[in-house]
Amino acid sequence: SLTGIGLAHEARYEPMLLQALKFLETQQFSEHCQGYETSSLYSDPPTAKLSAQFAYRHPRKGGWGFSTKCQGYIVSDCVSEALKAVLLLQTTTDPKDTSQKVFPEVMSFERLRWAVDIILSMQNDTGGVASYETRRGSTKLEVLNAAEVFGRIMVEYDYPECTTSCVTAVHLFRKVYPDYRPKDVESFMTRAVDWIPKDQREDGSWYGSWGICFTYAGFFALESLATQGETYANSERVQRACKFFLDRQNADGGWGESYKSCETGRWCDHPDGSQVVQTAWVVCAMLEAKFPNREPLERAVRLMMERQQENGEWLQEGIEGVFNKSW
Repeated sequence: SLTGIGLAHEARYEPMLLQALKFLETQQFSEHCQGYETSSLYSDPPTAKLSAQFAYRHPRKGGWGFSTKCQGYIVSDCVSEALKAVLLLQTTTDPKDTSQKVFPEVMSFERLRWAVDIILSMQNDTGGVASYETRRGSTKLEVLNAAEVFGRIMVEYDYPECTTSCVTAVHLFRKVYPDYRPKDVESFMTRAVDWIPKDQREDGSWYGSWGICFTYAGFFALESLATQGETYANSERVQRACKFFLDRQNADGGWGESYKSCETGRWCDHPDGSQVVQTAWVVCAMLEAKFPNREPLERAVRLMMERQQENGEWLQEGIEGVFNKSW
């Protein structure tokens, strides 16, 4: 967020951001799961091929976990968001002398390319990206789902959120290191961004699985399309996505979506009305789309400004997160 608004170079934020950068360095996996490097399927860069020799685990060297390194399992969007944070900080320059970097190179190119190798290995045959690993089974396995509160948990699925995190991370990496695996990177980007519109519904929306819900997924999907130059001005699918959001804007300028959307698979208004977080997601989505009409976005921003507290924070409102159709 600080790099996005141009404040990362300011001296008052440098100690905090350097600590964050060093923390990310400590949490990257520096080795694969036991058995992978001595197995017959070992390769560098890694692939998604599996074997009992390493307990059918996906390669992980270079990735980041769902929480800390001790958790042990990589997640595609955790890898991607961590990689983006490192790249953004390590390429931040002093505005008074752009030849000078603000932060030291805490993570070398070698370690950054490990992360990209992991991301490239996580793409499904559809072009989309799942969460912990590539898809390994049929959705018919959901018949065996014994959970009472979670859906879609027996196999992996393609997610617009995870796919977009990977697309934006690889997009940024390619800008900094254009000569690393250029054909593989181009293939990944093309197939991933081609999958995004295939997942779009007729009404212009995308269903989200890791946040509530159509608001969250639409925010990510439009960011993916923007990396390839698709905007409101030149893309019919971007126009449909913007219309979906505009049709659901509340009278106060904000957006509010209930967790019931995740359960029912259709948009459900939040009973408490506009929510700051979801309003922010939609504003970000519309900015990625380069939506030309400022008026609805200005109304949304005014709502967020009005709800900001004196100390700079926003109060907790409705729940924003979701996990497999439950919250």
